[in-house]
Amino acid sequence: MRGRAKWTGLGAVVVVLGLAAAGAWRYEEHVHRQPDWQIHHTAVPDAAKKVDDVLAQFERDHLYKADDYLHSAGQHPDVQVLSVTGQTHWQTGVTLILKVTGHGMARGFDHVVLQQGDVPICFRLQMGPKKDSRDDDVDCPAGAPLSVPKDPSLQGVDERLRSALNPVGPNEAAVRSAVAGLKLDPAIHQDFAVQDGVVGVALRASQYDCVVARVAAPGDVTLWRPSHTQLAPGELDCSAGLALSSEFNTSPH
Repeated sequence: MRGRAKWTGLGAVVVVLGLAAAGAWRYEEHVHRQPDWQIHHTAVPDAAKKVDDVLAQFERDHLYKADDYLHSAGQHPDVQVLSVTGQTHWQTGVTLILKVTGHGMARGFDHVVLQQGDVPICFRLQMGPKKDSRDDDVDCPAGAPLSVPKDPSLQGVDERLRSALNPVGPNEAAVRSAVAGLKLDPAIHQDFAVQDGVVGVALRASQYDCVVARVAAPGDVTLWRPSHTQLAPGELDCSAGLALSSEFNTSPH
C-alpha cells in the first residue's frame, strides 16, 4: 500500500507539472500567434500618458476655443489631431480626435520581451459644454491629420544671446546686428527699444516661450525668462518695453 501511495503521489506531481508545461506552451503559442494584440494592449497606457500632458496643457492655458485646442494639441510630439468639431468650450463644446503614438511590447511566459513596436492609438476628448470627458483607444477615423504649424523654439538660445550681446554695449544698431548674427528662426518675433541709454531686447517664439534682455553696458547684460503665469493672456507682454520697465526680472505674485 505504501508503495502504491508513493507512486500515486509521484504521478500527481507529474500530472501537475505536465499541465503547467502545457499551459506555458499554449501561452507562448498564443503570444507568438497574436503578438499584435499584446503590443496594442500595452501601447494604450503609454499613449494615454501623452494625452494626459495634452489635457494638462489645456487646463494650464485656460483654453476654450476650438482653434486654440487644435494648436495646443498639435505642438506635442507623437500627437496628431484627426478632427475638431465645435467652436467654444461652454457654448457648443469642442470634440477632438487625437492619434497618439504609443510604444507596446509582447512578452513571453517568463516575461522576456518577444516583440515590441510603436502603435497609433486614438482618443476622443470632449471639452464641455457641461463637463469634460475622454475615451481611450477608440476607432481611428479615416483621413489625414489636420495641419498644425509647429511653434518655433527658443531652447538653447539664452547663452548664445548673452554671448552675442556682452561685447556690444547699449548701442541699438550693434545689438540688432548681434541678434541677427544668431540666425534665429524667422518665425521668432524680435523687438528692440532704447531708454535712458539702455537697450531692451525681446525674443518671442510662442505665448509662453519668451526671453527678455537688458543691455546696460559692455559686459552688463541681464537675461530673463518671464514665468508661464506672467505671460498668460492679460498679464505681461513679451516686448522690449518690458525689458526697460520696473517689472523686468520680477517674480510672479
